[in-house]
Amino acid sequence: MTTAMNDEFKSEKETFTNYLQQKKYMPKTVTGYVQDMVTFLKWAAANGLDEMENLQYRDLLNYVQYEQQRKKDVSTINQRLTSIKKYFNFLRVTETVSHNPASTLRIKGKARTVTEQPLSYEELEKLYHEYKKSDHSQASENSKEKMELAHERSIIITGLLIWQGLQSGELERLEVNHININEGTIYIPSTTRSNSRTLQLSAQQILTLHTYIHGGTREKLLEATYSKRNGEDYLIPGNVYAHVKYTTQSLKGINPQIKNVQHIRASVILYWLKQYNKRQVQYMAGHRYIDSTERYALQEMDTLTDQLTKHHPFG
Repeated sequence: MTTAMNDEFKSEKETFTNYLQQKKYMPKTVTGYVQDMVTFLKWAAANGLDEMENLQYRDLLNYVQYEQQRKKDVSTINQRLTSIKKYFNFLRVTETVSHNPASTLRIKGKARTVTEQPLSYEELEKLYHEYKKSDHSQASENSKEKMELAHERSIIITGLLIWQGLQSGELERLEVNHININEGTIYIPSTTRSNSRTLQLSAQQILTLHTYIHGGTREKLLEATYSKRNGEDYLIPGNVYAHVKYTTQSLKGINPQIKNVQHIRASVILYWLKQYNKRQVQYMAGHRYIDSTERYALQEMDTLTDQLTKHHPFG
């Protein structure tokens, strides 16, 4: 590769990186897109396809064949096609090209699994009800009140995990005024990785939240919590990440299949995809980009295909 070509690649990497950063992609995502772009441009240069404006759909099919010959799996090739699609979107913005030949190209096959053994909606609800029934009557008087307060806090956390699919960082930012008991809604603030949104509360959450907020539980937790979050209007005082870890460990005692908070969230999103369209689920999950939702949708589609094949193998 000539020095001039290396300089051109370096310049293209920098401008593409700046474009992705302005789009507020995470640093790891930016790095992946740029690396895939470089791989593609090197292949294009080696095959006399230096002018991106002249690149056609059939050329991308040749690139796919090249990656298949290198024994790349379907998920890797599709990820690279996504990166190429982003690159051509960038070229369109800079008016380097007038079309995006990668806009509709995707290779069929087994998609990367978002989560293994997702929980069903019935299993998610059972978690809530089984945990809510937990009994601390055998605890000593000295520890009984503390355990009951922690239990009530964990009930709130469990409900927000299984009905709103929240992440630990989102739970940490929740404030009391984000809960609208009268409207039956919750406002979830944005984080560095997710968009803000307003979601419906489950009918099963409303009374519990009302009691937690107005019945003295939260105030007692504030008194018992020694942290910089004291005196703030946070819904969950103290070290939320520790509280979520404690809650998750307790839920594993009910269903050992549970791996972590992300496993619960992924299960919720996969359930939502059975009820709503992808744009609705993107909003509900707080995904910044539809690509994130698409990963779950592909797993849900693969699961459905497997079930159909199992029951109708010659269909």
